[in-house]
Amino acid sequence: MLMLEEPRTQLTVHHPTHWLPPLPSVYMVNFDGATCPDIAAAGLGVVVRDSEGLVIAALSERIHLPPTMAALEALACRRSIVFAIELGLQDVVFEGDSEVIFKLLTAEQPCMSAFGHIIEESRSLATTFRSATFTHTKRQGNNVADKLAKLAKNLYEPQVWLEDIHRNVTELVTAWSLYRKTAA
Repeated sequence: MLMLEEPRTQLTVHHPTHWLPPLPSVYMVNFDGATCPDIAAAGLGVVVRDSEGLVIAALSERIHLPPTMAALEALACRRSIVFAIELGLQDVVFEGDSEVIFKLLTAEQPCMSAFGHIIEESRSLATTFRSATFTHTKRQGNNVADKLAKLAKNLYEPQVWLEDIHRNVTELVTAWSLYRKTAA
């Protein structure tokens, strides 16, 4: 007797790829790194938003090119934590688009990678906050931090915006906010 298999259907789950605000009184700190191999440098980008999605601070900084992308993302994470400490924040969600870094930061065991000392320092620094969590987003959900990281290519010293956010970044945040409202 010949049995025919029923066709299998695959359920596709769509995950939103947009910035989600944190709880009230909590700040979302997105971070990213970008390489500039033509000048043997890399850029770090950090954007801090409140629960309304308003940018309260941003940072763009050029550094020496690290040996790997994972090391660069780890450095971007550490810089975001230091920046949040400098701003005096207490309750923070740190978000990046590197799944590798997210897994290392949230693992129970010590990080034994070549850049493990950066991960361990980030974990240690995060204990200074009243509350600190790490989350992962897709690349599209981290566009503002990415833009800031790419802006660093033309910098010779770190650039910090507290009230007057860079025009290109402001436009990107505004566009992202409009997208967020239409995607919700």
